[in-house]
Amino acid sequence: MNAAIIDLDGTVYRSRTGIDGARDGIDRLRDAGVDVAFVTNSATKSRRKCLERLESIGIDADESEILTSATVTASYVAREFPDATAMAVGEPALFDELSRSGVALTDDPADCDVLVVGKDRSFDFETLTRCLHALEHGATFVGTNRDRKSPTDTGNEPGSGALIAAVEYAAERGPDVVAGKPNDPIIEVSLDHFDVDASECLVIGDNPETDIRMGTRAGMTTVLVLTGLIDRTDPAATNGVADHVLESLGEIDEVLASESTTNP
Repeated sequence: MNAAIIDLDGTVYRSRTGIDGARDGIDRLRDAGVDVAFVTNSATKSRRKCLERLESIGIDADESEILTSATVTASYVAREFPDATAMAVGEPALFDELSRSGVALTDDPADCDVLVVGKDRSFDFETLTRCLHALEHGATFVGTNRDRKSPTDTGNEPGSGALIAAVEYAAERGPDVVAGKPNDPIIEVSLDHFDVDASECLVIGDNPETDIRMGTRAGMTTVLVLTGLIDRTDPAATNGVADHVLESLGEIDEVLASESTTNP
């Protein structure tokens, strides 16, 4: 294996708390000559904030090694709709990434060519109504990710997917594109980052619906860790959905040894 895509929330840290074994596992990957990138479906934290979170738990990284669904969404909108005006639902990290990518923004649903929906802890009925009006005016519907929920220090909280589902139900139409895991935009950006074939890449994460499905769709080797959304009682831990299932990232030596034997 030449590269590893590593999820953050529920895999490396939970809110502000580092997960046991994660730092050691990352060190072992790097010691084995595996290039590492941190790829998160979070659209609420900037790459700088993710970097600071990693550094706070003793993990060295560079901002260039971090991809978020906000980053990928902004790049996608700027590339595919260069002359469009977007209305965004989300937190400052999403607005910052859209602005940095040169995307024109509006608050007026009638002036909106592209509606971008991410996680927004202030999401309310007025926001939902504005989204509905934007789509009724013909806007393209782009979601950052469909995560149902996100693990935190105090338990799970609703993810971007819950908000997207509310908009989808009201508008009676789903997103035209979802940029984050497990979909093509984030797969393409991740592989471009490494410049490797998918068969030479691990994807490591705690979410079978996003991390593991991304790897399966792309032809990567998948590693499910049981430190976030699910544990051994979940069928996904035993039904073969992932190539490898680990208690934590700290057990990554098992995967490296197995893959070395399988692909000498």
